[in-house]
Amino acid sequence: MTMEQATHMRLSGHADPFPLAPAAHQQLLRYLDGARGTLSGDPDGDEILRDLEAAIGDELGRLGTVADRPASAAQMAEVLAEVGPVATSRPVPSSTTPARGRFWCRIIEGKWFGGICLGVAARGDFRVDWVRTVVLLLALFTGGLLGFVYLILLLALPSVPTVEEYRRLRDAPRSVG
Repeated sequence: MTMEQATHMRLSGHADPFPLAPAAHQQLLRYLDGARGTLSGDPDGDEILRDLEAAIGDELGRLGTVADRPASAAQMAEVLAEVGPVATSRPVPSSTTPARGRFWCRIIEGKWFGGICLGVAARGDFRVDWVRTVVLLLALFTGGLLGFVYLILLLALPSVPTVEEYRRLRDAPRSVG
């Protein structure tokens, strides 16, 4: 009778690799891939994954797995049940709440005259120097009419502190209510 070869896997926080039966190895990989997917939007996701690996390693060490007696699929199921399912503390955007999308605004940081050109550039993903040039040329050719529209926009458009904040707001889920 042939014995399946154990796979050795290193886990964060542990110097020595753990011997795992092939089925146990596959269980662990599925668990870690699922955890990685769940934590993909979490800024602390990598740290949480390292902590999970360390906790799994601690449980495997408690079982006393050694090279001639690798962890079985049943033992791995017990360890993963002990560690528990992975959940994120951050709300995961639902597919039913689409992103806010592009919107008109003034951007304060880097503004020249109110930040409207910077807001137009951010909304359209244009270079701000091109937008400013076009606005200047249009102001000259319209005999000041664009200046009047510019003043109205200056009063009507909401202001956003930075371009980065605009992008964050644009990509954030739309608030319901």
